[in-house]
Amino acid sequence: MMKAKYSKLPPLGVSRREFILSSLAASFVAGCRSMDLFGRPALTFGVVSDIHVTSAGTEARYEKALRLFKSRGADAVMVCGDIADWGTVNSWEHVRDAWKRVFDGTDTVPLLCTGNHDFEGWWYGDMTMDMHASGHSEDEAAVKAKGGLKAEWERVFGEEYAPVRLRTVRGYDFVSTEYASDDKGKHRPDAAAFLVAYAKRLRDSGKPFFYFQHLPIKGTTGDSGGWADGGSVFPVLKTFPNAIAFTGHTHRPFVDERQIWQGEFTAIGTPSLSYPGLPGHENGSAKRDGSATNAMPMIPVRRDLEGTQGFFVNVYADRVVVERIDIEADEWDREVAPAWIIPLDGTKPFVPAEAEKRVPVPAFPEDAEVRCEMRNTENRQGKWTIVMTCEFPSAVVPEGWRVFDYEIRAVPKDGSKPLVKRFYSPAYHKLPSCEPARQRFWFDVAELPQDKDYTIEVRARNCFEKVSEPIVAKRVFHSVPGLGKARR
Repeated sequence: MMKAKYSKLPPLGVSRREFILSSLAASFVAGCRSMDLFGRPALTFGVVSDIHVTSAGTEARYEKALRLFKSRGADAVMVCGDIADWGTVNSWEHVRDAWKRVFDGTDTVPLLCTGNHDFEGWWYGDMTMDMHASGHSEDEAAVKAKGGLKAEWERVFGEEYAPVRLRTVRGYDFVSTEYASDDKGKHRPDAAAFLVAYAKRLRDSGKPFFYFQHLPIKGTTGDSGGWADGGSVFPVLKTFPNAIAFTGHTHRPFVDERQIWQGEFTAIGTPSLSYPGLPGHENGSAKRDGSATNAMPMIPVRRDLEGTQGFFVNVYADRVVVERIDIEADEWDREVAPAWIIPLDGTKPFVPAEAEKRVPVPAFPEDAEVRCEMRNTENRQGKWTIVMTCEFPSAVVPEGWRVFDYEIRAVPKDGSKPLVKRFYSPAYHKLPSCEPARQRFWFDVAELPQDKDYTIEVRARNCFEKVSEPIVAKRVFHSVPGLGKARR
């Protein structure tokens, strides 16, 4: 049996039956419900984002999340935008009907805000094609309705709509900002001015308050660069140390520890209910259908409507516990990753520099090998090609952590630039028990270094791009231009 380098390290967390929290210094709890550890919270709420409902039936993922949150006694459910994929009124109606089937007659409060799709999805090219193929049209868009988006929101959801809103649940304030303040989707609401106007109430309450919008807040979580809002709210939120902000839009799974950020306030990127987005990898892309960059059909791609994840938040007098839950797995007591514990005494365990130190670097088992061989196959377009298959054991980390991704390099012996590919394990967004024992990757031989000797190296990485020691194929390869063959 392989012996992992991490096998002698103590686990990050322990079971809820064994764990007793003695101080606020602990920032994670693995595999447990916080209520079992800390007692009854003052407030509980579920958080999801990017539910992207289209036609009837596609609200099932959302309804499943609602039933989970109801089983946990949620006081509220927050949705951080992109409710309707095509921005159509009937999609909102499916969302409303799902809520009624689960929460009608209860006191649970819906906390929704719009995203870019709610304003613009009807004219996004591939979404427009889907909309027409499903028998719907642009005329159903909320922004095209008589009275505009505001009137349709109030009719469907039965609550007043405003660009920035303040709602209170069990004595805790929630401030939401809509994607746009006009039906054209051109202008962003002035959330900063709103926060300034309510500063005394929000800051002097003695409690945390919860801010949410669709776009990431520029300067916070890992995807708050090009994906982010304009940046106007960040300087104001910095004046609220008791602010905890939730955002959506990026579709990043929460195994990425960069999705929680602390500075002067706390920001958290919410994973999606529709599909996890992981651009920049061979089996992940920015495209909604998850089309892989790599043409090999053997590389698992992200599938639309897969990977539904969310948060369940428990608020106590001295801490906020954010449980990370795989909703799709039907194993709601088992977390994909440990809960984030946010102390309310000013301690900041999730400052990026500190988080980077804490996240372990993966390691391969001590006797790990990467095996490579050539084979004939077809690419995703059905065209004949020759590939190099690379197979190796999965890397390991201490209990409670996850391997983020793998980097495979074809390194020329002459010192020229290597070919670098990155890919995710097929189980990157699922329960740790779903992780395969071995990983497989396929190079198209035509991409490999030509007419020169090279070796194959594999590294495992954490979310801060810290890499393991490599495992190196024992063979030296040499691809011949035009022949698509390899020899020792």
